[in-house]
Amino acid sequence: MLFLCLPAGVHAGKSPKEEPGPDWAQLTTEEQHILAPLADEWPKIDGPRRHKWIGIARHYPKMTPLQQERLQSRMKQWASMTPEQRAQVRDRYKKLKEMSPEKREAIHRKWKEYEGLTEEEKKNLRQAHPARSAPQPGKTLTRD
Repeated sequence: MLFLCLPAGVHAGKSPKEEPGPDWAQLTTEEQHILAPLADEWPKIDGPRRHKWIGIARHYPKMTPLQQERLQSRMKQWASMTPEQRAQVRDRYKKLKEMSPEKREAIHRKWKEYEGLTEEEKKNLRQAHPARSAPQPGKTLTRD
């Protein structure tokens, strides 16, 4: 009889993209603490994304306190989004990555300019361009 040697956790007939990744209970206590904002969403997260989040959790102790704070904030925001909103964010991120470095830099500059506006100026800008409205103040878009 012929036996195939597969890496641990890979089942015959399933591609790595189909693997569910570890359940919440299989995470270490530290990983659970770091990824706590995603606890309720964890069962809905696919395997590759679970592994990505675990990698982020492992890198977390090496982050500065400011980076850690930003990550926690973004995870909370991500967990509060609808699946449609997440898909939109992923699509925007993909389009941004496909742009030339010059175009990305131009967008970055415009975003910095927008962030420097007063709340009144932001409100006026959103009203003047409703189809291009930016995220609400305090909200930042993240990638998954």
